[in-house]
Amino acid sequence: MPSRQERLLDAAIGILGSQGVRALTHRAVDAAAAVPTGSTANYFKTRDALIGAVVDRFAERDRATWQAIAGFVRPTTKAELAAALIAYVHRALDHERATTVARYGLFVEAALRPELQERLAEAAGAIRTWGMGWLRAIGSTDPEGECTAILDYLDGVIFHQLAFPGPVEQLEVAVMRAVCKLCTSAA
Repeated sequence: MPSRQERLLDAAIGILGSQGVRALTHRAVDAAAAVPTGSTANYFKTRDALIGAVVDRFAERDRATWQAIAGFVRPTTKAELAAALIAYVHRALDHERATTVARYGLFVEAALRPELQERLAEAAGAIRTWGMGWLRAIGSTDPEGECTAILDYLDGVIFHQLAFPGPVEQLEVAVMRAVCKLCTSAA
């Protein structure tokens, strides 16, 4: 069961994902978490402190999600890897849409506030480690380079799909094609 502080931060992530960074206020978090007014300010005195804590909570949740994925996804071919990544993209755009929008909002904040970059980069590093393991398992001779290229590509695809939704079939074909093209050294 999440602590009260985690519930506040999860509510803040929900606000980011549904209303954007401008809507993220102490009062909005209090309302979303259904706690008395002033509760969020008791934990996070300033908006900057709130945003910093949201980044940390988001990174924690992102690592946990990918750890769960890595626990049951074990691709042995490019096609299996592409299928797993397509499933991730579908989830990011459907069931986890608000979290995905919050993620990109936090990326924009990190672009403007370099102190947030390191916090997000740590979580991204763990995700890349799992991705490199998958690529090694399918025979990649450049798992680090290919993982970076694939994850960066997926970020672009997801971001574009959020802003300009298109047919899902085209998205699936594009991801499959990219994985097969980028994994040139794999089987």
